[in-house]
Amino acid sequence: MKIVLVDITAKNHRFNIVEPVVFLDEGVEQTADVQAEFLVRQNKEDMYGLCGNLKTQVLKSCDRCGKAVQYYIDEDFQYQLLLQEEPQLASEYHCSDEDYEMLYLAEPEIDSSEILSEQLLLALPLHIICTDDCKGLCDRCGVDLNNEQCTCRESNENSPFAILKKLQKN
Repeated sequence: MKIVLVDITAKNHRFNIVEPVVFLDEGVEQTADVQAEFLVRQNKEDMYGLCGNLKTQVLKSCDRCGKAVQYYIDEDFQYQLLLQEEPQLASEYHCSDEDYEMLYLAEPEIDSSEILSEQLLLALPLHIICTDDCKGLCDRCGVDLNNEQCTCRESNENSPFAILKKLQKN
């Protein structure tokens, strides 16, 4: 959805958005459309504030055992929108907290799907685990240790560390 900023004044303008968003992260499947709410307000002549919230569900594999996990996202976000070209900065520039929330616009419009795609990526945790006590997969035979016990760890006498097991018994 394109939101044209020219018509927005100092009063909050609410936009309710329901749309499918193309998710660029591999291994993540979106199972519901994104439901979002944008509040846009003109702060200065060429500066706008954008506060929003997005909700959706995604399906991602557990990082330990590979089982599919349903993950619910409910995330708030905000931006400062500035109607000007992005300034050219030195190659080494220390960003402040305000710089992370600043969005420079060449045209007085925003595309909600771009903002929502970015916020979805930021909202996902680095690791998703199906349960806190997930044991994962055996690194040798690939057995799901949550469902069955593997025997490959005990039977590996050719390992250079097998002598340590004999020392432990004494």
